[in-house]
Amino acid sequence: MKMKKTSLLVVTGMALILAGCGNRSTSTNSKKADNTPKTEAVKRSENQTAADQSTANVSAVATRNNSQTNQQPTAQKNQASTNAQTKEFNDQAQATSYVTNQPGYTPGNQQGLPTVNLGYGITGTLNSGAGQQMLQWNEGNWSFTVRASAVQGQDPTPTAKQIVSELENVYLPAPQNHGVGTFDIATNTYTLTWQKNNKVYSVNGNSPSDVISKAVNAGKNE
Repeated sequence: MKMKKTSLLVVTGMALILAGCGNRSTSTNSKKADNTPKTEAVKRSENQTAADQSTANVSAVATRNNSQTNQQPTAQKNQASTNAQTKEFNDQAQATSYVTNQPGYTPGNQQGLPTVNLGYGITGTLNSGAGQQMLQWNEGNWSFTVRASAVQGQDPTPTAKQIVSELENVYLPAPQNHGVGTFDIATNTYTLTWQKNNKVYSVNGNSPSDVISKAVNAGKNE
């Protein structure tokens, strides 16, 4: 009888132990099962956050680059608008006198000098001497002169015709009283100067086309 009770206790005790182990195993597995999806979700979230941050950084860099690119044309336009040099005088008479005293200015075609047909109904006069040739003509309030070196065998006529042709397609600033253009192919210097009120504007260029283009741009920004 005692042995049966002892055996029964032993069996009962083993059953309780096994049941306890099963519960712990189930609890552990349950925890692992619960923890695994959460860890993967966190990893996915962290990876997505990193990807979003990387995309944001790339977008920010692209935005800055586009902003800098868009500013370049503006910078180039501002630079172009400052090509003209400006002199301010006390009154209009002084400004006018400054322009009419510039080299190459003449009030009109010189009488008694040979004439040259420059096209478009414009006639110039040719003055030769002292190793140089000067071809002069007027258009509106502008007085133009092309200077060439006779010693170097230069001819001012082709350059004068080129200038007249270009001025048929573009509009120089309209001087209030006087403007003067000097195109010196002997020294490769080209200048356009004009007056408005008590101010005188002037641009320089590396070629006739260059100085004309600069004057046109300056006239738009007066």
